[in-house]
Formats: sequence, structure tokens, C-alpha cells
Amino acid sequence: MAQVPAMLKAVMPSSFSSSQLYRESVDRLSQAGIANARQEAWWIIEEVLGVDRLRLHVYPEGSIDPERYHQAVALIERRASREPLQYVLGRQEFYGLDIVVQPGVLIPRPESELLVKQAIVLLRSHPQPVILDVGTGSGCLAISMAQTLKRAMVIASDQSVVALQIAKMNARRYGLHSRILWLAGDLLAPLLSRGLAGKVTAIIANLPYISHDEWDRLSPDVKDFEPCLALDGGPDGLDVYRRLLQEAPFLLAPEGVVLVEIGIGQADRLCQEITASKFLKVVNVQPDFQGIPRMVHLQRVGCL
Repeated sequence: MAQVPAMLKAVMPSSFSSSQLYRESVDRLSQAGIANARQEAWWIIEEVLGVDRLRLHVYPEGSIDPERYHQAVALIERRASREPLQYVLGRQEFYGLDIVVQPGVLIPRPESELLVKQAIVLLRSHPQPVILDVGTGSGCLAISMAQTLKRAMVIASDQSVVALQIAKMNARRYGLHSRILWLAGDLLAPLLSRGLAGKVTAIIANLPYISHDEWDRLSPDVKDFEPCLALDGGPDGLDVYRRLLQEAPFLLAPEGVVLVEIGIGQADRLCQEITASKFLKVVNVQPDFQGIPRMVHLQRVGCL
């Protein structure tokens, strides 16, 4: 027998209104410890009812179809269980795009837009750049660059088949599926056998960088729902990046670039390790909107 959501157990009204649904939703989310309960309740109700907040304010006692009421309650219960709001709503805005997100892909963060912005600055005058988005996840980086850099050849890779399916779905929504080459595999391995050695203009990567110490401090919304594969970067958070940067020089064109997103306190350590490299140099480190060093810009130097 199907389980009845907690909110429905408490009240099974014979008639339904938007004001009643809103009050119940705020109460349920507040009880679950959701800090922004009022705002999130509105977002979920707007999504289910397909109307904006102004209409709900103008007609607060307007009746709601029982099926829509139950749909809203089901989503509220998912959020009350601490499932991320983006998964509950099924999307996240990124660089002006509406990106579909589902369990199995990392939820795009505003900080990652730094990678897109810097790539555009570096490559917009290039006649035909070859751009690799490693660990594409939802596809937000690859799609943003394919949409903006019309002459670019964009390659998106991921070892997760689920992630690639979601990324392709997002690309189709913007008519960009055929503009992007999709590859399954670990880091740069799928490209090493495709004749691209020395031809990649830029490698863009938002790879796992959560350290083991930081993992224990993650909120339940992240730790219990987002894919560990996209988060766990090893003891100090840089294991996956070390592997990437060992392989990158073999694919990069002369003076090709690598743009990577990193976590809090990782910039100095990563830059120190790069100074020992014969094939890469640090160009700069850029902070995010909170002033946290977030993006490392590297460039290929020397001959292999």
C-alpha cells in the first residue's frame, strides 16, 4: 500500500485553496528545518500550479484541483526530506540557461560560471578553438560554451552514463546536441585515442574537489543526495586534478590552456605543485563572488 505523505496524514481537505496549500507547505518545511521555507514553498507551488506568485496573491482562496494539490504535497515532502530544491524542481539556472538536473548529476553552482566567462574571454577571437569539458555532468559548461562560441568544436566527457544522458537532454533543449561531441570515459582517456594529441585549445574542468575532512561538514542536502563520484576529491581534495594535469599536456596545443574550479584553501597547494611541472605554468587565480580563490588558469609551456 502506498505511503501517504506526512502533510496529507495531518489534513485531508475536501476543498483546496492556494492559501491553505501555502500555509501547510511553509509549516512542513519549517518543521523540517528548511531555513528559507517561505520562499521555497512559493517556488514549489508556482511550479506545480503553473501560475506566478502575483496571481496566487490576487486569488488566494481560488480552488486547486485535488491532483495538483497532491502533486505539490509530494514535492514539499521531498524537500522536507532534505532533497535539494533543484532536484525537486528538476532544474537550475546557469549562465542564463535553464538546466535540467536530476539525481545522478552535480547541481550547477554560480561559481562555475567563472570557467565559462574566462573561456569566452580567452577564446572568442580564436578562429576554431577545440574545447574539452571534462566531467561534464549536467552539460552546463559545454552547452554554455557551444552556445556562445559559435566556431568552437566542443567535446564533453564523463565517466557516468547517467550524467551523459542528462547532458545530452539539456543540449537538445537548446538545439546544440549535434554541436557537441559526447564521450564516455575517465578523464582524458577517451580523447587520447582519437587523434587529438596537441590539438586541444582549452580544457575546462569542474571535477570532484571535496576533501575527506570537508566531507564530514557537508550539509545533508549535498552529502546525502548529490553523487559522491562528482564530489569526493580524495584526502586533500586534489587527487582527481593531479591525474588530469598529468594527462593534459599530451592533448593541449602549444600554449593551450586549462581552467579548473577548486575548493576553499586549495589554490596555494595546487599552484605549488604546478611549479614543479615542466609542461604547465600558472597564469592566474581568480576569486569567486565571495572573494574565495576559485578558478586556476594554467597554460601549456615547453615541448613534450
